[in-house]
Amino acid sequence: MGFRRAFAGLIAGLMISSFAPFASAAAVEVVGEKTFLYMDTTEVELADGVRAVDKKDGSLAIVDKDGKLKLGFRNVDDAKEFVGFTVRELAVEDEEDIRFWEILADVGAHAKNCGYWLISEEKGNWRFAVTTDDLAKIGYKPNEWHVLQSEVEDGRCILTASIEYMPEGAQFEYERQFATDWQGELVWSERTRSFLMRPLPLE
Repeated sequence: MGFRRAFAGLIAGLMISSFAPFASAAAVEVVGEKTFLYMDTTEVELADGVRAVDKKDGSLAIVDKDGKLKLGFRNVDDAKEFVGFTVRELAVEDEEDIRFWEILADVGAHAKNCGYWLISEEKGNWRFAVTTDDLAKIGYKPNEWHVLQSEVEDGRCILTASIEYMPEGAQFEYERQFATDWQGELVWSERTRSFLMRPLPLE
């Protein structure tokens, strides 16, 4: 399985490279603040009365003002309790007609990642732009223990997966440390008007 994933990541990287001569990458930026849906915070408005609602059963629903479901998804661990969803809006340079929201799910006291989605809205149409399965195609291992973080800096959207461990001689939880074991980048293609993905080498 490890070889297959590595091979898939290599192919994805080659696909990104093959797009390079035909499409320039547009800058990504963060819009507003993150909202963490957990405990008493159960929903956040996205656009025009459309809300992201934590169903408190490990799933998230995107619904309109009449309660009609636009999109719905469960965490990839199929956890029923103690799942939180971090939601934030992203924008792409010169793409005024399409909006994006990035959603990360985590479960448990140590915030194990249990899902990643990038959803979009254009002219009232909602869809998945990137899913956890897409990240798996470029080497991310969603069913293993990771903390997954997303950072936007200098127009680049970088995803970083880390594992936590107890260094030699450590005895207490506060002594735990993290080691990065995967990184990937979401790249907006102006030609295809979609996000391409590529794995990044670890330093």
